[in-house]
Amino acid sequence: MQRAPQQQQAAGHSGPVRGTSRRPCPACEADRAVPLPRFDREGWRIVRCGGCGFVYLVNPPGYEALEEDFAWEKTFRSEHEYRLEAMPLLYRADLATRWRHRIGRRPDAENYRMWFGEGRLLNVGCGAATAEVPGFVQYGIEISRELAAEADANLRRQGGHCIHAPALEGIRTFEDGFFDGVVLRSFLEHEMHPLPLLREVRRVLKPTGAAYVRVPNFAALGRRILGRKWPGFRYPDHVNYFTRRSLEDMAQKAGLELRLLNPLRLPFDDNINALLFPRAGETGRARQPVS
Repeated sequence: MQRAPQQQQAAGHSGPVRGTSRRPCPACEADRAVPLPRFDREGWRIVRCGGCGFVYLVNPPGYEALEEDFAWEKTFRSEHEYRLEAMPLLYRADLATRWRHRIGRRPDAENYRMWFGEGRLLNVGCGAATAEVPGFVQYGIEISRELAAEADANLRRQGGHCIHAPALEGIRTFEDGFFDGVVLRSFLEHEMHPLPLLREVRRVLKPTGAAYVRVPNFAALGRRILGRKWPGFRYPDHVNYFTRRSLEDMAQKAGLELRLLNPLRLPFDDNINALLFPRAGETGRARQPVS
């Protein structure tokens, strides 16, 4: 059953406000939100932190709603319908040419072997976890009840399992230095507590391990051109909007070193792709540059 959203009026915004709470900046914890009303939609409010400049959704729906009402598989469908109506020609052209994203791209399993070696792999926000990765025992964390049940069945056949929980709660069940690799693919933008989560990622990584991160690039040229119609916006389950600088700053606070995988095309890329390594002198030796 759909829960009735909280209705209130926010300074600097027009119309009713949705969500169950108003949160401080997830990067620096300051409560100095500067409204960005040009990016608001249907009562969901995007703001910029007046302290550190981080951009985020100030009124998220909360974990309970993300588990059911706003689970990824549901918001994906609603966002698909919105984009068909808001920009039918551009969106249909994008759907028809998705093959372009596969040009020159290595399979995920090959990338994971190159980045992490082999061993134990944690996929945060794993969805149904249908793909096997040779050389790894996979574990997952998933907040959607329906997807977590499917993922657990799939991962147990491979020797791992899936935890149905918010990411921060789930990752705390693993011991220090347990994983060779952690995958945060299209996940940090959904996490209401990204900095504590990255600190936990550093804790569960082996000193020679690494994490892969992919998030929408708020500084991308496409966002500047398309504005609120930029595909990196998803309401309300995208609650954080990163630039290279803000992602790197947050990684450093967590004791991690960021290395971009797409530095040359980053200004034009709607996504940031990066590896995070435990910083030398804190959790292990420095890793060699990625080729």
